[in-house]
This record gives sequence, C-alpha cells and structure tokens, in this order.
Amino acid sequence: MKIYKLFLASSICILFSCSRSNTKFLKKLQDSVRFYSNQANKNKVKYSTFYLSSITDFEWDKFYIFDEYVTNEMINEITGLKWDGSSVPAGNRRIIFIYKKDVVQYVDFEPYKFPVFFYTCGGTDQYEFSTQDDLFAVYQRCDKNGCIYAMIPERCVKSLIKLHQAK
Repeated sequence: MKIYKLFLASSICILFSCSRSNTKFLKKLQDSVRFYSNQANKNKVKYSTFYLSSITDFEWDKFYIFDEYVTNEMINEITGLKWDGSSVPAGNRRIIFIYKKDVVQYVDFEPYKFPVFFYTCGGTDQYEFSTQDDLFAVYQRCDKNGCIYAMIPERCVKSLIKLHQAK
C-alpha cells in the first residue's frame, strides 16, 4: 500500500511539474514590456524595441495569440497541429509557441491584469507571428478607458502607430 501511495504521489508531482505552461516567460514578458514602454516614453520616436527571443529560454519559429473561449479543436484547426491542452479560459489570452511543428510552450494571461496587445502587420483573422517578427516595437497607448501596451513587429510599426494616433 505504501508503494502505491508513493507511486501515486510521484506521478502527480511529475504530471504537474511537466506542464508546458510557462509562467516564468510571462513574468519576463511583463517586465520587458513595462521596461521598454517606459523607455519609449523617453525617446523621440515614442516606441522602443526588443527581441522576443531574448526573453525565451526555448526555441520557437512561430507563435499564436488566442482569445478567450478558443477551444482546443479550434487551436488544432488554426495551427494545423495536435493541441492536447485545454481550451482558453474565460478572461484569458493564450500565447502558444511552436518549433518545427510542435508546441513547445504556452502561457495564459489575463489582459485586465496585464493589458498587452499584439498587433500584426496587416489584416488577419488570427494573430500569427514568425521569427521574421522577432523584433517588436513596444509602446503604451492611453485613452479615456485606460492604458494598454502595444507590441507590433518593428518592420511595420510606423504605419500602425500613425493609425493608433489617428484614433
């Protein structure tokens, strides 16, 4: 009986310790976005840049941002991969990193606690980014409803900042 309990306890520990959810990455992302956004407020162009890969401790060649309520079936359909994780919980967004057609990391975050928004260079149904978009421009945008952090691939930041300033 002791062996069974020991086996069960160690299995549970292994199960939870092997989760691919990466809250350490989320903390690095939050710290970096806040830091570079503060830097942007001090410079002439009003944005600052950093490489997303500089805060990941894993390789990736693509990542997706999914909104709340996106099911694992929808994730499979959009990415073309087999996602065996849960659906995106209410009030959350999910970042899923892919390397060589495998999900390598993911993290859920609550945008009301950490209001970061990723923008693509053009109109798209799904937020998908590749390594060509590794260099992100970051800035803070505020209006009467509060402030958000914007992350835009640096290669297309000038046109999108003009669009945001026009609003």
